[in-house]
Amino acid sequence: MLDIHAFSRLVSRAPQHLKLRTYFLPNPKLSDFLRRYVPGKSSSCAPLNSRSCAKLFYLVLATDPERLYTILMENNTIHIVPEKEISKRILSLQAKLGACNLPGCLIQDKINIFYYSGTMQNGALFIPDSGEPVFFIRRSLERGKQESPLENLIQFIRFKDIPPALEAYGYNFSRLGIDENTTPLRLFRMLKDALPATAFSNIGFALTEIRSVKSAYEIAQIREAGKRHETVYTIIPDLIREGMTEWELGTLIVCEMLKLGSMGIARLAGFNSELFGGNICFGESGNYPSAFDGPGGIANQSPAFPLLGGNKRLKRGDIIYIDTGFGYNGYYTDKTRIFSLGKPRQEALDAHAICLAIQKKIQGLLRPGELPSRIFEQIYDEIIVPESFESNFMGFGGNQVRFIGHGIGLVVDEFPAIAKKIDYPLKENMVIAVEPKKGIEGIGLVGIENTFQVTPEGGKRLTPGLDEIKIVYTG
Repeated sequence: MLDIHAFSRLVSRAPQHLKLRTYFLPNPKLSDFLRRYVPGKSSSCAPLNSRSCAKLFYLVLATDPERLYTILMENNTIHIVPEKEISKRILSLQAKLGACNLPGCLIQDKINIFYYSGTMQNGALFIPDSGEPVFFIRRSLERGKQESPLENLIQFIRFKDIPPALEAYGYNFSRLGIDENTTPLRLFRMLKDALPATAFSNIGFALTEIRSVKSAYEIAQIREAGKRHETVYTIIPDLIREGMTEWELGTLIVCEMLKLGSMGIARLAGFNSELFGGNICFGESGNYPSAFDGPGGIANQSPAFPLLGGNKRLKRGDIIYIDTGFGYNGYYTDKTRIFSLGKPRQEALDAHAICLAIQKKIQGLLRPGELPSRIFEQIYDEIIVPESFESNFMGFGGNQVRFIGHGIGLVVDEFPAIAKKIDYPLKENMVIAVEPKKGIEGIGLVGIENTFQVTPEGGKRLTPGLDEIKIVYTG
């Protein structure tokens, strides 16, 4: 939950109209609470309007801020990263910097900037090995102050503004960590010009490693994403109709996700990776060649936009493959379900059942200390090879990928993957999307995907709902 001190600071920094309109639009609970501070008003009256809320806001904040803050959080009307959350993340990174003998690091990609500052502004975030960070912001400094608990936020125009500012704070920047995975060559050259005496080291894995283990706050965001994700999937059977295109169904699903508060975009760590809405396939479209690093094939409306779905029309007997991510407050769940317009072929049902068995086995192995490579090999030794399931497992033909699951959080494809060469032990509260899938010639792609939290008892599911193929009958 948001730290009350961070909430108070947010209130003091944000313009009044922004606070009122963005963070606590009127609702019955809030109105009842505010009304307790208005003499002669009954709590049974109609909800207060925006103007009434505006008049009472500062009075209530001064009188009972913790209660106000709790109501706002309960009603999903405030979404600021807790100050304690940011502080813990910074301390974790500072420990890594100390171990690498680095006086500090400079973060420039928006995902890590958000992770360590609580805001996604354009700039460069300096984090020293000890002491307070300095966030150099091109734009918007005003918004950064509203959203971030960090104290040292500075307007800057060019990289050459950074050295004198760090000197003024007394920070050593003779050696700095940067993320080579997210720093373009041109940007690195500009940094070298601005800091010619600074030696740079790659801390990309350290950043990835820290983000891979989720806090209770992060798990709560992912769990909420999973609940809303399931609401979308319960609606999908009502959206399906014979003769519609993949693109039409995809746009309807995206619309429902947006109505439920989905961010509408899918963020990926991989260079040049794109994903919009998800992967909607009818029949053998699920086996269609795809450049995307996932088991699902995908048709398209244009070679310039090989995303979401194509113009294939749904007919009776078709498998309907729906793989989507739901983003809530920055965090994602990943989920795949299979539907069928009318009864599917037995071969599809049998293959899907094996995928469910694989998922169940992996779920039981998602415990701290387990090696992803060992999980991968165990699945092959105990299920895939004995069932002669290797052909077109995890993708049809050239679509076959070398993993069975992947980390997920602020991006869909986080570390670690459940793959053959990943020997990094799982840690408690990592979050892993498990997706065993099978391409079948003449039918398409079947299988399952759910998002799990790593716990000592095995994977704790964060994406509720039934896993079996859902048969849909339409008039």
